Amino acid sequence: MNAWWRPLLVLLLAVLAAGCARGPDQAGLRADVQARLDALFGQQVLVVSDLRRQGSAPYAAAEDGTRQAIVYFNGTLEFVEPYDPSDWHGLSPQLIATALGATDEGVVGLRAGPMAPGSELRAFGSIVYRRDGDGWSAVPSSATRPAVAAAPAVPPSRSRADELIQRLAKLVDTGPGLNTAGRQQIVTEELDRALQNIQLRLDSSATSPVVATGPAGGEYARFVNSVTARLGPKQAIEVAYTEGSVANAFLVDRGRARFALVQSDVAAAAVTGAGIFGMVGPLGYLRAVASLFPEPLHVVVRQDAGIETIAGLAGRRISLGATGSGTRYTALAVLRAHGLADDHYDDVAAVDPGAALAQLAAGNIDAVVAVASAPWDQLVQTAGAGTLRVLPLDATVVERIAAEVHGVVPLQIPARTYAGQSEPIATVAATALLVTNSSTPDAAVTAVLETLFGEGAYAGRGVAAARLSRDRALVGVTIPLHDGAARFFGGEQ
Repeated sequence: MNAWWRPLLVLLLAVLAAGCARGPDQAGLRADVQARLDALFGQQVLVVSDLRRQGSAPYAAAEDGTRQAIVYFNGTLEFVEPYDPSDWHGLSPQLIATALGATDEGVVGLRAGPMAPGSELRAFGSIVYRRDGDGWSAVPSSATRPAVAAAPAVPPSRSRADELIQRLAKLVDTGPGLNTAGRQQIVTEELDRALQNIQLRLDSSATSPVVATGPAGGEYARFVNSVTARLGPKQAIEVAYTEGSVANAFLVDRGRARFALVQSDVAAAAVTGAGIFGMVGPLGYLRAVASLFPEPLHVVVRQDAGIETIAGLAGRRISLGATGSGTRYTALAVLRAHGLADDHYDDVAAVDPGAALAQLAAGNIDAVVAVASAPWDQLVQTAGAGTLRVLPLDATVVERIAAEVHGVVPLQIPARTYAGQSEPIATVAATALLVTNSSTPDAAVTAVLETLFGEGAYAGRGVAAARLSRDRALVGVTIPLHDGAARFFGGEQ
């Protein structure tokens, strides 16, 4: 029988497949990826040498109800100009992941030091598209975040811990003499302390070092997870969640945590007994291990608020961070340096930084001050289409703060770090300082430093951890180095 119909069938199937496809074809996708990279750097620095479209899926509809789809791809990228992901004054490598719609582990190949022309990356990314007439248009990367699959649920098992939790729940329901709000506050505070102590006590018997970071989901915790994203169990580092830098300094000095992340300016105040540590005196056992990455101060306001300078915050409602956090310590110093005493503004009740940004966007408060690596992920998610912006610090104040506050350095947030930011933003920065107790064995310190800066870390770390650089490991360190760290870095400080 004549098979003349077969070519027509193939053609018909191809037409149907094209009609059902979501998003552009491979050539269009490749052009959009390249356009995003060029917009990020302001010129052609990283080019797409190969890209494979991996399919598409429906995506949540736009606010106006327009249909959207997410298109996945694998690609090889090549640098045509030098780029150093560990350059603290340059664009963060996290921005590359954002432009590619990739997770922290979705970009492979970044290493310490400059990426020379010809160096390659592998990317596993995505772009969200919205239906635009008969075609598709790419949604700005700042308006979307990479989808993360939820972990499968694990059936709970009954244990002594479960019984204690049930007793606690009963206590909350029946405790006499307290109103509901009072009971909940007491139980919440005690539970928080108990959970911190449980995790920190595991450090004494853990096969992997435990690092006290800050709140779950915060910058410090996410950075540690990025460091160990693809490392084996022998190089693993576990996380203990705490209130933040000030609390971490006390935990390490008193031997309740072996390692912790502390803002460099907070650490400097801790060892001298300055500022918030004046009531207890110097913490004599705190030692530096390494400076990990810069944390510029962000003073965030609404675009339409009419606030152009830090001095313009007088009389405004400002979120300065939680008690015990490094953010609050630095924020108070910066506001005072700009002539804003504590009674010159309304210090709103401390809330989670993400929640504070949401309140700012809603108009419930006027400013949020935070010390966070740039790009600050929560700001990127909240700012949307340029509804929020970061105020620059006064240039003369920047110089004075850097001279007077140990552990703080002048820094500019590079242009194009945030949507609509065409110019660098002058600010100051602390560094995320890994600290330990003076009694910590040298071998334990060396093992952590080998994980952070050794050969194994180069292949294993995620994008956020690509800012690690042995050459910058002592920047912002103004407290004594641990003996093990001094030997690791050759005794230079």
